[in-house]
Amino acid sequence: MPAPPQAPHILRFGTYEIDVRAGEVRKGGVKLKLQEQPFQVLCMLVEHPGEIVTREELRNRLWPADTFVDFDRGLNAAVKRLRDALGDSADSPVFIETLARRGYRFIGTVEIPTATPSARPRPWHWLSTTRNAVISGLTACALALSFLYYSHSVRSKASHPAATPVVTPVVTNVGAKYTPSLSPDGQHLAFAWNGGAGDHYSIYVKLIGGEESLRLTQQASIDFNPVWSPDGRYIAFCRILKGETGIYVIPALGGAERRMRKTLWDEQEFYEALGAAGRLSWSPDGALLAFSDRVSRNEPVSSIFLLSLESQEIRRLTSPPRWSDFDPVFSPDGQTLAFARRGTGIYMVSVLRGEEQHLISGGYNWGLAWAPDGRHIVFPDASWPVNAGWLWKISLHGGEPERLQFGQEGIEPMIRGNQLVYVRQIANINVWRRKLSSSHTAGPADRFISSTRMESGPQFSPDGSKITFESTRSGYYEVWVCRSEGSGLIQLTHFRSITGTPRWSPDGQRIAFDSRAPGNADIFVMDSQGGSPRRLTSELSTDVVPSWSRDGRWIFFASDRSGRWEVWKMPPDGGTTVQVTHQGGFAAFESPDGRFVYYAKGLGVPGLWRIPTNGGKEIEVISSLKAGYWGYWAVVENGIYYLDMTAKPGINFFDIATHRTTRVFDLENRPAWGAPGLAISSDKKTILYTQLDALNSDIMLVENFR
Repeated sequence: MPAPPQAPHILRFGTYEIDVRAGEVRKGGVKLKLQEQPFQVLCMLVEHPGEIVTREELRNRLWPADTFVDFDRGLNAAVKRLRDALGDSADSPVFIETLARRGYRFIGTVEIPTATPSARPRPWHWLSTTRNAVISGLTACALALSFLYYSHSVRSKASHPAATPVVTPVVTNVGAKYTPSLSPDGQHLAFAWNGGAGDHYSIYVKLIGGEESLRLTQQASIDFNPVWSPDGRYIAFCRILKGETGIYVIPALGGAERRMRKTLWDEQEFYEALGAAGRLSWSPDGALLAFSDRVSRNEPVSSIFLLSLESQEIRRLTSPPRWSDFDPVFSPDGQTLAFARRGTGIYMVSVLRGEEQHLISGGYNWGLAWAPDGRHIVFPDASWPVNAGWLWKISLHGGEPERLQFGQEGIEPMIRGNQLVYVRQIANINVWRRKLSSSHTAGPADRFISSTRMESGPQFSPDGSKITFESTRSGYYEVWVCRSEGSGLIQLTHFRSITGTPRWSPDGQRIAFDSRAPGNADIFVMDSQGGSPRRLTSELSTDVVPSWSRDGRWIFFASDRSGRWEVWKMPPDGGTTVQVTHQGGFAAFESPDGRFVYYAKGLGVPGLWRIPTNGGKEIEVISSLKAGYWGYWAVVENGIYYLDMTAKPGINFFDIATHRTTRVFDLENRPAWGAPGLAISSDKKTILYTQLDALNSDIMLVENFR
């Protein structure tokens, strides 16, 4: 198709005006948001009004010959976004007519007004390829548009009072949705979604304000954490798939994906990886990808690395002593990375020098975002299972964090300009009950302690008359007590923090529990009838999940004070602590006869272990207890009830004498990963277990964020 001798750079049709050089489309003087490829389609159509522009001609303009892309899907998506922006319809077109299997025709009236001054674009490229000439032309429009947009924003803020933030749901599809990411121009959103059901997640992109989503990835895998290239043309994302796990890049409108880096991430289910889903960030200059990974399979913790997209060289940026680093996020100027160190807090590190700065202590593992001014960081105060947390921000100079006006149940924040997106996740976890027989079979299931919030960690009192458990029905995780039939609920603690895993003393007079109320987690004891809790531990370490020895002389608990999780014990009235395990340990219970201490090994290590009470060699008792389900087992006189995830999730009984395993019953729903979840009554006739009955998430958009 011959081009006009000298194409004008200002064109008008209806109430719309196109500035070709600046890369802008305006309606009635108001600039519209339109991505690069839809804009190029519009330019080509209005340059040839009334003529058929074939699909092949559009392909040659949008994608050079050496580009590997699903052209049909990419072009269809570009035209759809163009029509959405213009308010046009394929069925009743006003501007863009479809000629089936041939191409498109602009049927509106195009006017050429008097020329106006234009901005001179400057090129930018990503990765050295033979497409530089075409890429420079296309990305120039995007850069000019970005410059005009931000210049307009600055002028607007100077002349008008700040607008009030407006919060609206932007993705409410049925199913689980996570890791939202706004495009550089703020008009599109990329996110991970399971399509409504199932365990596989794909990357989707949708227009802000539109309804339909474009599915970018098609594998039966777990794809998550999409991040945009600075020019908006590509999306990098994480994939977990046996033999194919790694960092990938795909065109933002769809096409062939490319693995940029093979990683050593655990091949686990998404809800198990959810608390560490933030693993990737693209630098503002487009040169680097920051990611979280291990050096080798034998490395116990993850560090932050930098991948050069030009040379493919890797540089290690952090070397955590004992806890993994996740959630890397580049600052707006690209000079600093913020990240979360699991169980320790939020840190910053210089990209050039590698110098670390500790910003705030705590277990903040659900995503970070830089404020546009580069002087604050937004983070969620949440735990797994997600508590009724909130979004907060803290100054880079430290001090007390400030709670935002919005962000209830918020995780995974992401900020682009004056827009903030986050996931609002609401979990419903309940305690279920079944009757047990002497032959290790179970009766029908009964939803026993339930609410619209989270109920977990049940434990029978020694005489079987009461049950203590942790609950968020008050708005925070607190310790509660009820009668054995479920009536007479009483809230025991009022810390307004993350408080739980309560355990009865052998005489039923006291309850030990852990709480993060002091700042980091510590062990407390209080009277089972109520009263003032007494703090037992005061180390800088994290001390959690207490239990009592059968004679009441000791409280076992898990602590990281030695550099990794181990089981320790101390007298219930305070005193010297004693280390019990030396090869890893977490969530300990003493056997009914007092001869052994049984324990799991935390979130990352499978199996159930035991060691003689008076010391000795540890042995693995059950290997099939899956990592992360440290709270789903209970020791009785002749065996162990435990969660088995080998096939369908269910409760098994392991006979200690014969080493035989019996299936007791299948679970109705998914168990709650990372939560205390199993209890047996003292008469062995009732079992209580925790289930994740519902997990709902929506992606929320905050306009006018500042």
